[in-house]
Amino acid sequence: MCGISGIVSATSKVSEHDVVSMMNKIKHRGPDQNKIFSNSMGSFGFVRLKIIDISDNSNQPFLSENKKIQVIYNGEIYNYKSLRKSYFPNKKFKSNGDGEVLLYLYEKFGIGFIKKIKGMFSICIIDENKKKIFLIRDRFGIKPLYYRYDHPNKILYFCSEIKGITELKKLKNQINEKEAYKFFHQGLINSSGETWFKNIFQVKPSHFIEYSNDRINETKYYFIENEIDENRDDEKLSFRRYIDNFKDKLQVSFIEHNQFDVKAGIHLSGGVDSAVLAAMSNYNNKDYNSYTFDFEEEKFSEIKYAKEITKSTNLKNYSSVLKEKDLPEYLLKVIDREYEPFSSLRILSQHHLYDTYKNDCKVILDGNGGDEIGAGYSYQMIPWYLDLQNKNRHLRNKKRFFKYANLIKNDTIDENQFIRGSFSYFKNPGSATIDGSYYKNNILFDQEFSSKNYKLSINKPFKSYLRNTQYADIYYLKLQRSLKYADRASMYNSIEARVPFLDHEVVEAAFQIPSRFKLLNGQQRIINKYPYKDYVNKKLLYLNKRTIADPQSHWLRGILKDLAYDTIYSGTFNNYGFFNTKEVKKYFDVFLKTKGHFNTFLFFQMLITDIWYKNILNN
Repeated sequence: MCGISGIVSATSKVSEHDVVSMMNKIKHRGPDQNKIFSNSMGSFGFVRLKIIDISDNSNQPFLSENKKIQVIYNGEIYNYKSLRKSYFPNKKFKSNGDGEVLLYLYEKFGIGFIKKIKGMFSICIIDENKKKIFLIRDRFGIKPLYYRYDHPNKILYFCSEIKGITELKKLKNQINEKEAYKFFHQGLINSSGETWFKNIFQVKPSHFIEYSNDRINETKYYFIENEIDENRDDEKLSFRRYIDNFKDKLQVSFIEHNQFDVKAGIHLSGGVDSAVLAAMSNYNNKDYNSYTFDFEEEKFSEIKYAKEITKSTNLKNYSSVLKEKDLPEYLLKVIDREYEPFSSLRILSQHHLYDTYKNDCKVILDGNGGDEIGAGYSYQMIPWYLDLQNKNRHLRNKKRFFKYANLIKNDTIDENQFIRGSFSYFKNPGSATIDGSYYKNNILFDQEFSSKNYKLSINKPFKSYLRNTQYADIYYLKLQRSLKYADRASMYNSIEARVPFLDHEVVEAAFQIPSRFKLLNGQQRIINKYPYKDYVNKKLLYLNKRTIADPQSHWLRGILKDLAYDTIYSGTFNNYGFFNTKEVKKYFDVFLKTKGHFNTFLFFQMLITDIWYKNILNN
C-alpha cells in the first residue's frame, strides 16, 4: 500500500523538484519508504506503507531486466501467490510480496494482464520501450488515482490524491461547475471521472488511461454485465444453491484479504456486514481487535450493537467518541484531508476512529460494499417489486407488497409517501431531497444554474430493474462516496482499509442471484445474512436495516449554528451563483426555529463547500 505520483512529458524536461512537492503532500500514505526516480519519459515517485513482505525487497519501483519497464502501484494483489505459481513456477522472485508479479505479468501478457489480477489497486506502468504510460484503476474504484493533462504543453500529471496535483502552483485551480451541480442536485461525488477541480480527473473504476504520442486514451477493461447470465433467472435453481456459491466466494475473499505481516483489526459498525466479517474472523488464524466510532448522544450510538456482536466472537472492541465541543476545529481538519466537499458529518466520526487507533493496527477490514451487492437499501424494494411483476409473480398490488416486504413497523411511516419517495429515487437515482415543495420547483437553486442540466447519465446494462439499481449504487452513487471517504480517513493515518465484499468474484456471485431471492420474508440483505445465521447473534442479524443516524441536525442548531449562519449569509456564498440565496436564508431560518425533522444534508453541503472554497480552492 502506498501513494504514487508522476509527471510525464515527451517534449520537455520534467523537474524532480515538482514530484518531490507532490509526494510531500501524500507522505501520510506511506511513511515507511520513499523514492523519486526519472527516466526518458518523466519523473515519478512513491511512498510505501509496508503491509506484505515488510523487508526492503518489496520496495518500489519494480524494474524489468533491461530497466526499461518500471512499475509503481498503490494497493494489494490478493491472488499474487496463485499467479506466481500458475505463470512463473520456475522464476526466482526478489521479494515475497504481491507487487513484483505485476511487472512479470505485464511482460508476459501486455496490458491484458489486468483481467488476471484480483485486488484493489491503482497501478502505473512505464514502458520506455513502447513510449507508453498506463494508469490503471481497480474494478470498483477502491483505490484512487487522479490526473491532469496539460494539453498546450503536452504534460501529464498524476497522483494518488488531488492535493498532490494542486500543490503545483503553476497549475491554476478552478471550481468545476458540473461537479457542483451533480453534488447539490443529485448528491453525487466523483461519479463520472470528474472532480471539484476543473481539469483534474480521476481514472474511472474498471478503466485504464494510456498515454502515448502525446495523447490520452481511456479504455474500459471490465464489464460486470458480461459476467452475468440473466437467462439463468428463470431456471429453477434453489435459493440454497445461489447462496452457497456466494458464501464460498466470500470465504475465499476473506482468506485472501487476510494476507498481511502487520497487526490488523475490523471496523465494526454494529451493522450486518461488519458482523459477518467479525464472525468469519473466528475461523481465521489471526489476532484481531474491533473498532467502533461513537457519539456522546446515546440515541445515535452503535456501541450496544457492536458489543453484542463481539460476544459471539473472540474480538475485543474499542471505541472512539467524537465530542461535540471539538467539532468546529475538527471539521476544518477533515475538510483539508478530504480536499473536496462532502455531505455528512458521519465522515468526521470515521476520521476520528482512525485518528484514535492509528498506532494499534495497520490493516482494517471494512464492510463497505455489503449494502450495494446485498440489496440493503429500502428504495431497492421498488425495483425488486418491478422485477417480480415482470416475472408474473404473485405481487400485484400495494397491500401484498407491504405485507411481503414487512416494511412498515410503526405509524410514523406513511405507506403512500414511501412508495412515492422510492419511485422518485428510482427514476432519478441520487436525487437530493430536503422538502418536496422546495425541490419541486428548484426554489432553493439559482434558476440559471439549475437550467444547465449537468445531470449524470447512468448506464442500465441489465434487464433486471434491481440489478440496474445496484449497478448505479456501485459505480455512480453510494459506493463511490463511501470508498473515497474510507480511503482518505484510513490512509491519512497510514492504515490500509480492505473490503472483502468487493472482490469481483464475490460481486459477480451476488449479482447472479435472481431478484426473487434477494429479499425474502421482509428481510433485506438476505444473501449476507443467511449464510452466517449460525455464527452471528440472530436477534441482531435479522433486524430490519437501521438507518445510520448522526446528530447532524442537533449540531447545526447548536455548536455549528454560528458557522452555518455565517456561511449562508456570507458574501462568498452569495457569489457562487448556485443558489437562490433569499430562499435559502428563509428556509434556514425556518429550520432554526422549528424542532421537527429536517433533512439537513443540503445545509451541511453548503457549509462544507463554503469552507472548501475559501480554504482550499482559493488558498
